[in-house]
Amino acid sequence: LIPGLINGHGHGRGLSDFQRGAIDNTLESWLWSTRNYTPISPYDDIAYSAARLMKSGVTTCMHNHLLVNPADYEREFDESLQAYKDAGIRVQFNPGIRNDNPFVYGDNKKFLSSLPDHLQRLLTTPPPIGSLNGDNFVKVVSDLHARYDNPMSKIGFGPLAPQWCTKELLVEIRRAADQLGAPIHIHALQSMFQKIYGLKSFGKTLIEYMEEIGFLGKGLTIGHCVWPTESDIELLAKTGTAVTHHPSCNLRVRNGIAPVAQMLQAGVVVGLGIDGKSINDDDDMIEEMKQCFLLHRITSLDLDSPYLTARQVFNMATENNSILLGYQGKLGRLEPGRLADMVLLNYQEMCHPFVDSSQDPIDTLLYRGIGRHVHTVLINGNIVVQDGKLQTLDEEMLEKRLVEQTSRPKTDKEKEFARANNEVRSHIVNYYKNWLKE
Repeated sequence: LIPGLINGHGHGRGLSDFQRGAIDNTLESWLWSTRNYTPISPYDDIAYSAARLMKSGVTTCMHNHLLVNPADYEREFDESLQAYKDAGIRVQFNPGIRNDNPFVYGDNKKFLSSLPDHLQRLLTTPPPIGSLNGDNFVKVVSDLHARYDNPMSKIGFGPLAPQWCTKELLVEIRRAADQLGAPIHIHALQSMFQKIYGLKSFGKTLIEYMEEIGFLGKGLTIGHCVWPTESDIELLAKTGTAVTHHPSCNLRVRNGIAPVAQMLQAGVVVGLGIDGKSINDDDDMIEEMKQCFLLHRITSLDLDSPYLTARQVFNMATENNSILLGYQGKLGRLEPGRLADMVLLNYQEMCHPFVDSSQDPIDTLLYRGIGRHVHTVLINGNIVVQDGKLQTLDEEMLEKRLVEQTSRPKTDKEKEFARANNEVRSHIVNYYKNWLKE
């Protein structure tokens, strides 16, 4: 029996980016291939994601929501939260926003003017009237918090990144979050190009920039944080800013390997998240722990040198993530008085045919465990998975609906849009070609 696992960072993707047609590549170019998807129901996608997480022992997740239809954000937020409620899983729901650097990091007007006319027309099409934007974002999320914030669904803010949000918006979000006692989750330093952007634009790292504008501090979690400097890590620890690590995602989109051991050693609270890009497209949190455990075994070439232990990784996915998601002292451990989020594993099958009894069970879990070893899952005392089978949602029906939605032929307009996006992608690659030399 273990405490419920917690996915510290995700986007509610039931169907992965690969399943929907994108091939993993470097972040700044890959993002443009994700614009070519055939639209699907947010409810079905999120419900299917929740189902797979729960079957791998996840009882709580963080969801940074990226809108499918910005003009219909109210209905989409309602549907998304209903999906989690129907699944019976806890969620920290953080709507996302970006209002700066829409195409590249830097001079977007200059970049836009360098493109052919037909691409300029595509990229300057105004959003529908009434869409979620930087001006109404804080009010919208504050209203959502008033309606939905409760022990099963915490509502927070999800500004996408310091390079994608203006200083004014970040300051407004921090002020509102402090007043509401709401969490903030942001992406930062995910790629080397983001690190370079901070140095080029502000003359300092993005971590230093966020500290300068008063954005760092308790209640803020930074997703990825692959490229911090040593002084950045000290700032994170000093201010109480937390981090989530996403090993499989960082490998798949070629970000690099975050200095997790160094951040933990400095006193930074580091959690673990799948980010919708698990190693097998299956949202298996046990496999994600294993990936983290193996990835960080080489911190030195000295014999018997320290490395990230199985118990440290397990702690990242349980107690550390409980802190990040606002459940400190309530989740993450099996103790009297904590909420009844628990997972029963088939340890006998995990050890088949033999594992020496001297092995730490947590080592055994991370060496040999997999999602199919999850037998029973309780969330808030309710059985949601039994004998490995989900009790709250009809997975087969969700799969059928998602397949019907995604397998329809693309319209001529969608095909034209995809061709244009692929053309823009080639200009994006050209824009960054000398950044690393600089």
